[in-house]
Amino acid sequence: MSTIELFKSDESTDKDLEDYKKNLRKHRLRMIGLWGGIVGAVILIGAVLWTGMQNRTFETYEVIRSFERTDTLTTQYAEFLNYVLKYSKDGVSCVDSNNNLVWSQTYNMQNPMVHVCRNSAAIAEENGTEVLIFDAAGSQGTIQTRLPIRQVCVSSQGVAAVLLEDGDAMRLKLYARNGEELVNAKFELQDVGYPLKMSLSADATKLAVTFLQVQDGGISTCLAFYNFSSVGENKEDRLVASRILKGMVMPEVNYMDGTHCFALGAGMLLIYEGMQIPELTREIELEKEVLSVFHSEKYIGLVVAGDEEPYALQVYDVQGNLQSETEFDMDYQTLKFSGNQILIYNEFECMMLSPGGKVYFTGSFEESIANLYTQSGRRRYIVMHASRTDQIRLK
Repeated sequence: MSTIELFKSDESTDKDLEDYKKNLRKHRLRMIGLWGGIVGAVILIGAVLWTGMQNRTFETYEVIRSFERTDTLTTQYAEFLNYVLKYSKDGVSCVDSNNNLVWSQTYNMQNPMVHVCRNSAAIAEENGTEVLIFDAAGSQGTIQTRLPIRQVCVSSQGVAAVLLEDGDAMRLKLYARNGEELVNAKFELQDVGYPLKMSLSADATKLAVTFLQVQDGGISTCLAFYNFSSVGENKEDRLVASRILKGMVMPEVNYMDGTHCFALGAGMLLIYEGMQIPELTREIELEKEVLSVFHSEKYIGLVVAGDEEPYALQVYDVQGNLQSETEFDMDYQTLKFSGNQILIYNEFECMMLSPGGKVYFTGSFEESIANLYTQSGRRRYIVMHASRTDQIRLK
């Protein structure tokens, strides 16, 4: 039987095949180099544009849309997700950036106080006995207490920590948003001192409390951390960490998220971190008196006296690293992180800057400012005046 050879190899064909493979490799390398150059150029152009935008400043603004305000002059505001909470003694409403009503709830509170944490908000009456829990969809539950409320804070999932006055003692209770009592602790004032401030972590597993203690004619602060997960079950009173600061009043303690916490007192900023048991990671001595403090999940803002201007804003990250220090001369009424920006304003003037200290807008409004917050990016903002709400764009 004869066979038919479809392809017969010889030196000529082997050389042709080898040349073809070499040319194919060269072509692929050229294409990789070409596309690598294109991607690199795009990244470089993007970096240049981003840097230019970060360094850009604005001189004025334009009003894009205006809405008539229907709330009262005593209405207060709080940013909540992408909305604004408008609350007063008669009730609360949630509106979007176009002033559309998302939900509302009536109540009767002479002195309402609000705490917001990511997806949840709590409203309670100081010295009252009721706490209301909300999320983006509206009311999620009501908590009734038998003792007067002194402080309240809420976690992202709606768990509320409530500090209650009970004669010569204070009680700390944790509630699920449906009103179920989860934790009940009692603090005898003569033993642990008077609680100045408490702060609940975003995941509701940890609580930080500062207690003012008076002993032998001197004062001190006890900074205490409690854990409500399985980690704290075997600890007395669920206390997992504490520190006594003699001769110091520390009125400020705040959980920034689920793991980072800071405490502030006269001349000292303490930075803590820990998924279960907080550990001191940074102790910063402050040379000047702190006039104001505010924070976001990423940054801590302190206002102290400036060297050349009346005020200086210091911004620290969650590790306690100083990100920027910016002096300014505005007699401010409000300082806050809004979006990724810092807003400083009084009745008519405002200043906007980045956490890195870049001031990109200073200006004034003809009508008084009731509230100011970021709508998107660095250019769009919502300004609430006495009679209307404006959407503005910097230019």
